[in-house]
Amino acid sequence: MITTNLTGNLGNHMWQYSVCRTVAEKLGYDWGIDSSPTHDYHNGMNQMYFMDVDFGKPIEGIVNDFHEKWTIHQGINEQVNITMMDERVWSIEDNTKLIGHNGAFGGIYQSERYFEGIHEKVRSWFKIKNEYELEYEKKLQEIGVTLDDNTCVINFRGGEYRTIPNVVCRREYWRDSINHMLSLNPEMKFIIITDDPAFSNYFMPFEIPAYHIDIGFDFYVVNKSKWVIISNSTFGWWAAWLNNNVNKILAPKYFGSHNQSDGYWCVGEIYTSKFDYVDREGNISDYETCKNEAINFYKLKNII
Repeated sequence: MITTNLTGNLGNHMWQYSVCRTVAEKLGYDWGIDSSPTHDYHNGMNQMYFMDVDFGKPIEGIVNDFHEKWTIHQGINEQVNITMMDERVWSIEDNTKLIGHNGAFGGIYQSERYFEGIHEKVRSWFKIKNEYELEYEKKLQEIGVTLDDNTCVINFRGGEYRTIPNVVCRREYWRDSINHMLSLNPEMKFIIITDDPAFSNYFMPFEIPAYHIDIGFDFYVVNKSKWVIISNSTFGWWAAWLNNNVNKILAPKYFGSHNQSDGYWCVGEIYTSKFDYVDREGNISDYETCKNEAINFYKLKNII
């Protein structure tokens, strides 16, 4: 049996869950995951409550720990974890728990390469329950929002991000991203979906209506929008990555280290094939460009 711990918040849980299940199924092992997270911001609540998620079999027989490899990189005024896909995971023994570096309770496991060739399979693990879809569609009608071709959803992360220096994306990121969307469609309207409505408007270049209902509703709206701008949050990453309706996704280049990186990504290789990335000069880079630049930087700095 293979298992893992769910730590952090929803986006982190989805990475930990997906990599654990992917590894177990690829190696032919049973798997099971405790749906109650620890070291989170919601007191152990199952944050996947609105999705039809299979948590596998009862956990038993775990005797080994697999420690994800993290490389600590001294960036510009910050230390970051560089976590590439850990190739060792494909040869682990049965009865193993996937955890973080040097015994850290939770792993990061944030690389799309874990899902190479099985993207659609992974997406099938996170179907939103019908009753919640109906509830969220009704709520959209109540607040007068239609997710049409002229509506772009901005997912802004506030909350505990306020307490993490240099993580909240610069005002200029939102300005440049909005202007890029307007260059594609001058009739574009914008709404903000956020855990922190008051704080979000502080960063916007003009007044935009901001909404927060609950975790499931917020996720659903980003997941169904045809145009998406996300922050450097795994919540937004998953909602956008699972979106099958989307025309364009914009994300901050260097993701968690958007504000000050000189080439590294926080974390590691979070650059993603469905996304385009906005740098600090307002330029747009595609996935291949970001990946190649990052790999060259890591080789230069002897990180990989």
